[in-house]
Amino acid sequence: MQFILTDLQKEIKENAEKLLSEQIDLLNTIKKVDEDLRLDSDIWKLVNEQGWLALDVPEEDGGLGFSTVDASILSEVAGYYLPIIPLFSSGVVFKHLLLNSSDEIKKTYLSEIISGEKIGTFGLYESDKYEINNESVQTSLISSGDGWILNGIKKYVMFGDVSDYVAVLAKDGNEFKFVLVKTTDAGIDIKNTPSLDQTRPLTEITFKDVAVSSENIMIVMDEELSVWNKVQNIAIAFLSMEQVGGSQACLEMSTSYAKERIQFGRPIGSFQAIQHICANMLLQIESAKSLAYNSVRVDINDATELEMSSLLAKSYCSEVYNKIAGDNIQVHGGIGFTWEHPAHLYFKKAKSDSLLFGSSKSARSKIAELINL
Repeated sequence: MQFILTDLQKEIKENAEKLLSEQIDLLNTIKKVDEDLRLDSDIWKLVNEQGWLALDVPEEDGGLGFSTVDASILSEVAGYYLPIIPLFSSGVVFKHLLLNSSDEIKKTYLSEIISGEKIGTFGLYESDKYEINNESVQTSLISSGDGWILNGIKKYVMFGDVSDYVAVLAKDGNEFKFVLVKTTDAGIDIKNTPSLDQTRPLTEITFKDVAVSSENIMIVMDEELSVWNKVQNIAIAFLSMEQVGGSQACLEMSTSYAKERIQFGRPIGSFQAIQHICANMLLQIESAKSLAYNSVRVDINDATELEMSSLLAKSYCSEVYNKIAGDNIQVHGGIGFTWEHPAHLYFKKAKSDSLLFGSSKSARSKIAELINL
């Protein structure tokens, strides 16, 4: 097991940090979310020119052939700077759905996704229950001639209004399938919905009698939903790296402010209460890093190890990010509660990330089930 970054990984991280630090000012980000910007096209273009989405795609599939760890470092950096781009929805979840689809689907769509020419997203959930079963999924596929007719509603679809493709989970009888549709297809209606994390805009998509050809069936699921579970656990691992990046940003923001803010004639960082808060932040982040990096270093084809490591990271990193984002506001005092200060961006990101693909509590319940198997 490798515990430190290689020279190549350090270079990837430094280059990514340089790119985003030169382009992103958090005060400008506040202005952008205030204006309801749905996609920062300039940063998205730069990211794609650097080949971020192609990094961990095998060379035989048109990618650069780097490791999962190499690509996950980019999620960590994105978590630190909060760009308004679909790196997670298109560059992690949708991309890995394509990688686990039929060869024909991969050949048709993968190259334009990893180049950034097109954007993909995924439609899974129809309520606030992050579950996949016959009760929670009502979106249906009905056989019609050589294809199917898709009907249903998907909520919490990330960047749906700026995406070109949607991977939709639908039910064909008692069988679940992922189908690929274009957002411009007849019968698709996309409505922007409020999002707690405004750097990751959400939409609700309604499908009414949408024609789906047999060539656009991405994945036919088995009873264990093993393909989706694999993609979901990879996504959770990348999400934990994002949470580590955001936590690190909060720590640095807090320590910087503690050195500059003068109270009672001296910096507030000289007070023991503030020192304890910052020290606890550092301790929690170091533990979170260990779990996050472990989750992206395991063999993604080892289903049990991947699930266990990603759930451990999900459980701990979510709680750490929530705690540190809240403590960051406390260190800043009154200014930390205002819209004009960027602390709220991380606080809302932490809350939002902790609910993606289930809560910390649900992750711990699954861990307990795995231990008892």
